Parts: sequence; structure tokens; C-alpha cells
Amino acid sequence: MAIAAQILTVQDGAVNCTLQIIGISDGQAGQEVNVVKVDVSELTPPCATVRIMEATYDVEGGTVTMAWDDVTPVPFAYLKGMDTLDYCKVGGLNNAADPTSRSGDILLSTVDFEGNGSYTILLKMRKKFA
Repeated sequence: MAIAAQILTVQDGAVNCTLQIIGISDGQAGQEVNVVKVDVSELTPPCATVRIMEATYDVEGGTVTMAWDDVTPVPFAYLKGMDTLDYCKVGGLNNAADPTSRSGDILLSTVDFEGNGSYTILLKMRKKFA
């Protein structure tokens, strides 16, 4: 794997949380495949799943696919370039995975990532406890 990634907690409250996810290539082409980036069991307090309120991203050198964790991951966003996805007006982007088999986590994969690629994603989320 040629991508060094880190997850920074910007805010982790009783209901809302914000995480910044950063991935930087070491100069060699490499891919991440369904790597857990939001682990709901590690939030304080832990929750069942999250609802994404806003995603701001800057992806260079490839495409980032985000998916809800399930037996078969359920992709919900394909990120390339710079943009903000605002789901506040619709009450947030809900977890579309099967409630009987989902973990509540969010996975990330890089697709066609070049050796000089990088991504920064800021996720503003609302915790769901049931």
C-alpha cells in the first residue's frame, strides 16, 4: 500500500461529530480497498450508525469511493476534484445498507489513484443510536 492515511477528530459530541480523513501517496501508485474510515464504535459516545450532513473534499490523482459497510459494501459517493456535498436540506444522507447486517461504519476505496495522489475529506455527521 502506497497511501499513508490518517483520521483526525475535529469534533465528537453527544449527537454530532466531524472527522477529517487525509490520504497522501508516497509517490508510488497504490489503492485502498474498503478501508474503515469512520468506525462508529470508536466515537464518543458510540452509536449504531451516522447520517452524513455534509462532505467537503479535495481529491487529486484519482477517485475516492465512499461506501456504507455491509456484507457487500453499498457505495454512496464518488469523489473527484473539489466540492461540497450538502445533505442538510434533506435531513442528511442515511445509511442505505441492510439494517440486519450493517456495521454502521463508512468505508473508503481509492480508484485509479496515481503515485502523486492525495485526498482530504471533511465529514460532518449526526449520530444515530437505533
